[in-house]
Amino acid sequence: MKKIATAVAVLAFASSALASEGADLYKSKCASCHGPDGKGDVPIGKTLKVKSLVGTKLSAADIDKIVAEGKPGTKMVAVKSLSPEQRKAVAAFVKSLP
Repeated sequence: MKKIATAVAVLAFASSALASEGADLYKSKCASCHGPDGKGDVPIGKTLKVKSLVGTKLSAADIDKIVAEGKPGTKMVAVKSLSPEQRKAVAAFVKSLP
């Protein structure tokens, strides 16, 4: 039982650390269009008709793929400067938005 509690604590810490790293990356790479709160309520986000990321039903894997490849039919382009680990961190941060 103690091992399970330890594993859960480690996973929670890792998830929190990942989201924290993702917050910094999001701020530098995504917030200009998606807004600091993920709502897209910034001038360029309104112009591009960016959908809110808050409470998104996209999975972290879907977010990772969109960041890596862009999203056809939208103005969302691939963010090629992010490594796979950084994309996962951004996805974890987006999933943590309230």
